[in-house]
Amino acid sequence: MEIAISKGLLKSPSEFKKDRSIQKLVSEIKEKIKTEEQKIVYNDEELTELILSVCRCNDFNVIVRETKRYIFIDKNRLLDWIKDKLLPNTVLLRIDEEDVVRLFIFSTEITYRMFLGGTRATVTQRGFRERRRTFESILVDQFTGKLGEIAVKKFLENNFSANIELDWEISRDLPKYRSDVLNAKKIVSIKTSSTLDGIWAEADLRADYGIFVKCSIPLHPILQFFIEVCGFSSLLDFAKKKIPPNDKIFNYLQAIKDRIKDYKCGEFKTEIKCFLCGYFKTSEHEPVEESKLPYLGRVRERRYFVEISKLKWSKEDWKIFLKDNSLLTKSK
Repeated sequence: MEIAISKGLLKSPSEFKKDRSIQKLVSEIKEKIKTEEQKIVYNDEELTELILSVCRCNDFNVIVRETKRYIFIDKNRLLDWIKDKLLPNTVLLRIDEEDVVRLFIFSTEITYRMFLGGTRATVTQRGFRERRRTFESILVDQFTGKLGEIAVKKFLENNFSANIELDWEISRDLPKYRSDVLNAKKIVSIKTSSTLDGIWAEADLRADYGIFVKCSIPLHPILQFFIEVCGFSSLLDFAKKKIPPNDKIFNYLQAIKDRIKDYKCGEFKTEIKCFLCGYFKTSEHEPVEESKLPYLGRVRERRYFVEISKLKWSKEDWKIFLKDNSLLTKSK
């Protein structure tokens, strides 16, 4: 079955989400996943953004034909992409997992050191003019950036009995280019994106391998963590004692409590979905010079960029990656 959509929708995620044919397609896919009793369930927004990325790079050759104004998507090929690639390569991370808790501590400490000059990283942001970033924004960026590494570790260790050691060291004296997998034979670069509709995997020039992960991260991950570990409820209780009942602000306390009523203190419900799009070997590609890439914009730094449709992602591909990096402890 073919579904026709306007080519112009590919440039606008907001319009793509509003398209009725896409909404109907997403509903059908969700129902299909539900009937097959899949453990991993993506919501409407997540699925829509992922489908947009598939259409943008024609992964699994889902676009069977096109005209000047329209592309025609093969629904069965899209379902194959979901069944064969998306779901098997998705990892669920709970915020109470050891490595995720470790990441919260790591992100907090490295952010403090950045402000104190204890790392090579900068607290300014490049753009039209440099502006100083807030502590909170850097903390979330650090958390997001390393979350994909945890997903890669969990995926490879659970599916292949591999041994993956991540880098948790913070120091000004660390080499500029260091593998994200410490015990890998070669330099492995793992990049994480919270944008599900992106189509470009990337890696630094000195990397031997680039792995690309998309993670559907809660809107406020740090706040969500404190809600579920009881830190936020303690703050609200403290505020309730300090603020007089006749104060307007006092009424806000109940409103905030109502927003988090579905999350009980000490009950961990949040699961972060991370999709391992795959990996590429840098020796098989040419670095991209300063240029403009579709759906990304201008690249201002020479580095590797590879479309996600060209990544290696199958079980056999991952075995080759593990073997080449001496990470596979035993066959599975």
